Amino acid sequence: MTPGKLRWGLLFIIVGIMLLLNNAGRLDWGYWYDILMWWPLLLIAIGIEKIFLRTKLQVVSYLSPLLLVAAMIFVAVETGSSSGEDGFFDSSRWSEDFDSRIDHIDAVINHDNTDLYISRTSVDLVSARFDRFSRKPDIDFSKSDGTANLVINERRGGFGGAIVISGRKYNNDWRVSFTDSKPLSLKCVGDGSDITLNLQSIPLQDITIENEGCDIDLRVGEKSPYVAILIDAVDSDFRLNVPAECGVEVIGNQYASYLSRSGFINIENNYYTEGYDSSAVKVRLDIPAGLNNLSLDFE
Repeated sequence: MTPGKLRWGLLFIIVGIMLLLNNAGRLDWGYWYDILMWWPLLLIAIGIEKIFLRTKLQVVSYLSPLLLVAAMIFVAVETGSSSGEDGFFDSSRWSEDFDSRIDHIDAVINHDNTDLYISRTSVDLVSARFDRFSRKPDIDFSKSDGTANLVINERRGGFGGAIVISGRKYNNDWRVSFTDSKPLSLKCVGDGSDITLNLQSIPLQDITIENEGCDIDLRVGEKSPYVAILIDAVDSDFRLNVPAECGVEVIGNQYASYLSRSGFINIENNYYTEGYDSSAVKVRLDIPAGLNNLSLDFE
């Protein structure tokens, strides 16, 4: 049997196995998109085969197909299943079951070099999915006195961090969801990483964002009567979207020109929307100088 026959035979077998796993719901169909990222390995395997074929080290030619099989299995493990169940192929998912005894969630997410998307979940207390081509994080979750404490840290080194591809080019990211029925305090840290925070349906109490050189899109709703926002994001674009009925207070006069044009009222060097004091929902926005662009939208 030639190395070529072995290569194609193994490829047909492994492709068939992956398709069976797709049909059984044990492997997400997005696997086939991810595997395209690895197509140069086919060239490498064929090159190894051609170099050592008909030499004293011909056995190496028979090992090259195993490189392809190992890559396909690795991507399958990192991809996960299309179901929500835990299993061998679910290494990129994490969740914590809803607990009615929890009164508040305190979360810190360190996501350097990885784009972050946050939204709500009506099933779990917290859930997350980490793209198979991003660096997998370390997760520390605990409960104490009615508070759920979550810390997600970018993992540095180790097998889970062997592959890092820029999220800006390939749209890779971390996706984290918080329950829509418990108050949330959130801190996000991640220079050079874009973040989209769709928190309209979450009772957000306070949020701190420390990101330099990024694009920040934050949406808050009316589920908390008071929301405190601190943005420390030099060389970043920041967009805040709030309901039209919300009152907004901006601390300081760093962006006085834009705020005045937008109809904000200057009171002792802080800026307020008209009718702020009578608003049922108040948003306090603290933004040190240094943003490239600030946009406040009401809808």
